[in-house]
Amino acid sequence: MAAPLLVPPVAVRLKNVLYATDFSEGSTHALPYVQAVAKAFGSVVYICHILAPTPLAAGAASPQLYEAAGKEASDQMAALLHSPALAGLEGKLVLAEGAIDDELVRVIREKNIDLVVAGTHGRTGLRKLLMGSVVEAICRVSTCPILTVGPGLKLQDGDRFKRILFPTDLSDESARVVPYLVLLARKYGSSLTVLHVMPEEAGVNPDARALSEPIRRRMMEEFEPTLANFRPEFIIEFGGSTETILRVADERNAGLIGMGIRNAFLPGIQLRSSTAYRIVAAAHCPVLTCR
Repeated sequence: MAAPLLVPPVAVRLKNVLYATDFSEGSTHALPYVQAVAKAFGSVVYICHILAPTPLAAGAASPQLYEAAGKEASDQMAALLHSPALAGLEGKLVLAEGAIDDELVRVIREKNIDLVVAGTHGRTGLRKLLMGSVVEAICRVSTCPILTVGPGLKLQDGDRFKRILFPTDLSDESARVVPYLVLLARKYGSSLTVLHVMPEEAGVNPDARALSEPIRRRMMEEFEPTLANFRPEFIIEFGGSTETILRVADERNAGLIGMGIRNAFLPGIQLRSSTAYRIVAAAHCPVLTCR
């Protein structure tokens, strides 16, 4: 018998939210979600931009030009802070200089960031995925959960996070996102779909549904006590992980996909071939990842 899955009663909060921006059109897609989360949880919004040191270090720009770039970035962050999207929220500006990997970790630690929100640059289907190099770096090094928002997603007040899809392989790692899903579901009155994907070849068996029922019962045993107040639905589907998760998200009209991940974004991993990357890049709703 497999060891029981542990869903720890972790105390989580969304007090400090970091909005990471490179001022591109892609990053602006995340603003409505920054606003929604900050208003719902009374969060402080940290608008963060990181200046890369490369031009100056390589001698490609004068100190004056680099200072001008910093002044321009500060002005753009100030404009965001006073924009209608963030009106009425407590906001602070963070302009950092250095390697994104190092500076982001430092900012998250020093500001006690609970959630990073970032917009992806685009998607062109599962064969040609694009998140953007900055978002890829954020996913690689962030020590707190990340909410990624793709282009073209429009947040409707009545629909925000109303249906949350939680894909799980029944590992302890996948369960790490559960406390955050509970927090969001409680605030937004969400319902949850818990999904386990089995290999496509397993579904060829005419008795596949009956044979998979013990796994579905295990899902219920492990997660129903925690999710009982959120009308949980427990389903098993067959197919490729990425394609099946995206399909179920579309079929259920999910407003959020929440995933606990292992090492999908760590250095040395073939990032764009990982299931987590492919879901973040191609999802038609925001994706919350937690490791």
